[in-house]
Amino acid sequence: MSMTMADRDMLPRTFQANVDRFYQRVILKTLGDLPTHETLVVGEASDMDEFLDRCAAQIDNYTANEAAKAFVLTLDGLFERQLARWARAHGVKFSGATDLSRAAREIAAIDVGAIGVASDLHEMHLAANVARHGDGSACTKLLAKAPQLWTRISFDYGDIAPAPVPTSEELRIGQDELRRYARAVVQFWGHADPLPGAVLVAPY
Repeated sequence: MSMTMADRDMLPRTFQANVDRFYQRVILKTLGDLPTHETLVVGEASDMDEFLDRCAAQIDNYTANEAAKAFVLTLDGLFERQLARWARAHGVKFSGATDLSRAAREIAAIDVGAIGVASDLHEMHLAANVARHGDGSACTKLLAKAPQLWTRISFDYGDIAPAPVPTSEELRIGQDELRRYARAVVQFWGHADPLPGAVLVAPY
């Protein structure tokens, strides 16, 4: 059954609301419930209890980072599925996230660079590919584009598997990154929304 124009015009607003709900109700809540530690203590422990506490803190931070990477992967996949459905409704060819700029311009006359979301959406897609595949071309590109994702201001993360550690395993995704990515998706759909009262700025 073909989609009516009215239904088609509702897609961006529906997609925007779905992403916002997923970010606020699932991502923020889940990460907020996970224990994390600002700095991991290294060096000789005074006793076994202190040693085990340090191990537990390292596991906590590792687990929180893995959860954040999983959410990047999910958010990127959700956005790509939404884009494919939007393009299909408009009869426009869409071959994946790398086709975003052309599809957005063709369907809604959106310049993703001009509305300020291109960089964060590209970073999100690269980070998702690193989370999925590990080392490879996406990891090399992401390291060049966003080296801060590997920079440690304090020692708060350590891989827990035996060395050597692949570059991709030291990727750090925090709540600030997830906020940027969710905001970029929400604002993209706001600009794609043809209906009155479109929300162009995310509240985070």
